[in-house]
Amino acid sequence: MLPLGCARVSLLWVAVWGGCAVGGHPAPIAAVGLVAGPAPAVTAATTVTLAGARCGSGSCRCRDPGQDDEETVLAPPGAKRFEIRMSSAGGVGSFDLTDVGQVGTVSNPDNEQKETCVYVDIPAGSTHNAVLVTKESTPGAGIAPHLTIAEYGPKGPFWYDVVAVTCDGAGGRCDRRAADAWAASARQRKRGRLDPCGSTVVTKLAWETSGGQAVRDGGLFADFTLRFTLEIKKFATEFAPGSTECLPK
Repeated sequence: MLPLGCARVSLLWVAVWGGCAVGGHPAPIAAVGLVAGPAPAVTAATTVTLAGARCGSGSCRCRDPGQDDEETVLAPPGAKRFEIRMSSAGGVGSFDLTDVGQVGTVSNPDNEQKETCVYVDIPAGSTHNAVLVTKESTPGAGIAPHLTIAEYGPKGPFWYDVVAVTCDGAGGRCDRRAADAWAASARQRKRGRLDPCGSTVVTKLAWETSGGQAVRDGGLFADFTLRFTLEIKKFATEFAPGSTECLPK
């Protein structure tokens, strides 16, 4: 794989966004690749410190999707509030953020998307390595990874989309075509952000899989791993999501 550096790796073809490509020139898309070896292990436990009024007794109530719901208990000075939503229909998943902790999904071998939501406070000005790992429960049945991260802006209040990962292919499971479709959508990012008015930047985005079914059998991935770097800028957000004031001049 070539997620962070510029060395070539055998058995793998890649296009790196935020890293290096052939000739040392930046490439415009997330890394893609097949890595040799067994499927990754998944530890589906949640260790992050939960924050805000939505959380209590070790779990959180999800914000209404797409709504700028207000946080009645704000992050402390010097920190910003984030929402992490994830699911892994067909198996199990975990999301790890260095110096913050891990979020695990409930084991879900069926087709239903059982969403896990957490709300965490992260210091402004900090940078973290992120890893999403999902793995099928039944061999050959595949996995459907979903991950979204949103940043809270108290001035609105607003919620800014930071990253959105989905891989829904044949039968709602992840395969090469679905992974390529998601990578194509990632090209639309501006300055490393889904929403240019947010203050959080995603770089070094790279995915990998240990493989799965042959194409003739459906080509479903047995697992899907995503790595990226999350940088929380210090400046306070101001404008509504998608505002033209935030676009590069």
